[in-house]
Amino acid sequence: MRLIQVLALAPALALAQEQVPLADRFQGWLDKAKAYLPTATPVVPATVEEVQKVVEQKKIQAKPVTQLNMTNWESILEPASDAQDWFVFVTGGNKTCFGRCAQADKSFNESVLLFSADPTSPHLARLDCEANQVLCAAWSASAPSVWHFEVPQAQLGEGRAPTTLHTAHLNTTTVTPETIYKLHSEKHFEQTPAYVGLLHPTDGFFAKNGLLLPLGYVMWGFGSIPSWLFMLFISFFSRTFITNPTMADLERAAPSTTAYVVATAIIAGITGYFIGQGSSLGLFSNKEKEGWPNSYNVKVHRDSSDEEFEEEEEEDEDSEDEGDGSELASFDNTAEEVKLVLVVRTDLGMTKGKIAAQCSHATLACYKYLTTHTPNSPLLRRWESQGQAKIALQVKSEEEMEMLYAQAISLGLCARVITDAGRTQIASGSRTVLGVLGPKSVVDGVTGHLKLL
Repeated sequence: MRLIQVLALAPALALAQEQVPLADRFQGWLDKAKAYLPTATPVVPATVEEVQKVVEQKKIQAKPVTQLNMTNWESILEPASDAQDWFVFVTGGNKTCFGRCAQADKSFNESVLLFSADPTSPHLARLDCEANQVLCAAWSASAPSVWHFEVPQAQLGEGRAPTTLHTAHLNTTTVTPETIYKLHSEKHFEQTPAYVGLLHPTDGFFAKNGLLLPLGYVMWGFGSIPSWLFMLFISFFSRTFITNPTMADLERAAPSTTAYVVATAIIAGITGYFIGQGSSLGLFSNKEKEGWPNSYNVKVHRDSSDEEFEEEEEEDEDSEDEGDGSELASFDNTAEEVKLVLVVRTDLGMTKGKIAAQCSHATLACYKYLTTHTPNSPLLRRWESQGQAKIALQVKSEEEMEMLYAQAISLGLCARVITDAGRTQIASGSRTVLGVLGPKSVVDGVTGHLKLL
């Protein structure tokens, strides 16, 4: 009985089908067919582990990260022959980020692999507000955050086209490499409207009139004034202007010698404070200190006993590859403090003496690598003159050490890995210590999340 009812409805169903236009039905069939075809668009793996395998298999070169500072940022954001997109990662240290940027730094360094595997990714740059406080003050930049600049193409005979700027603030605890990469891949930065205010780095009122950096110095100066100095000014103001002076007060005796001494000491202290702050930013001189008290100007003779002992030790432990120095960045545009970080593997169970020997080899390897390939490097001279700062940190696996090594190389740092010969405590070929030498802010971006040894 039910079959007869269905047969009776068949003409009605056919009539309904005929009412659908033939072109629409054909487009529907075509869409279904496309769904079964593989896409031609390259898909970037979703995690750092997956993309690391792709980078190693296809031998993709790591995307360079430009270090922004007060001397190069204008040329980078200047319109060129082609339009460019720039992702600027803004970070800081204890003064500018209150020690909360470690997770963001680690995530950004790992996201470089994701950007490297994506041919459509923008140019990458890094702005350290700890080393460039004036520039961050001029931009009114807070860390950690990502600034996306759409730099237009240069136009002959016309004014500069506007540069679209979007900013995205990063959560200091939940940020991941995927979070930073999706700002580009899924255009998350467009969720906030483009910035068009007075402090726009290229299109704002101050930038167009050449007042952006002077404003940055003023803002930095106010931010550098300690709270006790404000209290001192308030105290003098209240005593001088709030109270009504009488004739007796105006005719009182001149200040004593003690008052002059105290006032001179206060003024000298305030002046010295601001001179020290300006010197830390490199405002007065970029000349490096020489010789005394810490220097390696004395050369060791080839036939000395120290040199022979050094060569014997190098037969046991040495860096895992020679290298040609092409990956080294000059860092000529910064006067920042230079330090050497020694990353030690704790999973090998080395004794204290063994660790000390391996760290010595890593220190010597970094120093010899720089003197061989960049003998006149200002970075090396600055490290020598500033006391050769060395920090010992720890990692728990060889995989983590390899990741740090790759990140350091991509940033242009001097990085050397020490491989043990296996004659004493550990197996032959074990990678024991990673040495990373470079500007403090750049090195902290790679190893700042590690614990002290």
